[in-house]
Amino acid sequence: MLKSSLPLFSRLIALFTLTTAALFAGAVLAQQAIVPLSPPQPVENDGKIEVLEFFSYACPHCFNLDAPLSTWIKKQPADVKFRRVPVDGINGYVGGVGLYYTLEAMGEIDRMHSRIFDAFHVEHVNIANPAKLNQWLEKNGVDVKKFEEMKNSFSVMTKIQRALKMNTDYKVSSVPTMAVNGRFQVVPTPGQSQEQLLASVEQVIQQSRTATPAPAKTAAKK
Repeated sequence: MLKSSLPLFSRLIALFTLTTAALFAGAVLAQQAIVPLSPPQPVENDGKIEVLEFFSYACPHCFNLDAPLSTWIKKQPADVKFRRVPVDGINGYVGGVGLYYTLEAMGEIDRMHSRIFDAFHVEHVNIANPAKLNQWLEKNGVDVKKFEEMKNSFSVMTKIQRALKMNTDYKVSSVPTMAVNGRFQVVPTPGQSQEQLLASVEQVIQQSRTATPAPAKTAAKK
């Protein structure tokens, strides 16, 4: 009787082990806030791993992440491609989507990105007020006349609409949110340091090197 029951008992043990492993894996994902994207989002099929940061200039957590993230970006190997996606309206933040893409179009975003965070959180500049924003931009060496001409251009408006669509497609509900290769979101959890958040991003990047890539992104019409 014992011998005939052993295979069934073994199968039950195996099932219990697999179930426990699955629950443990789920708990680890929840703890690290690594969330699969459903459906996966398209990325450029260029052999690189795409890492996105959805952020708002008005978000204090994004402000605190900016310095360690900038350092982290510089250390990434050639197969990792990083870009920022500004968002508006998350948690009530006015994110400066137009500001970001206008400065990008002017070739000023690398110089000004961290300064905008400082303007809002340290200098308390109201970046949502056009007059105060222009005054601050001029003080920091930005051609305000060119800025005003560029901010309503077709190329900037197109990028704004694309960013807002990505916000919806990626189901971004808080900032900062990191996305890796169109397949996973990584978001901060209570008590988690910026270094731990970036370590979770590193974990997903490593997994992405051996995973099936997300669908290729359709080339944008020019």
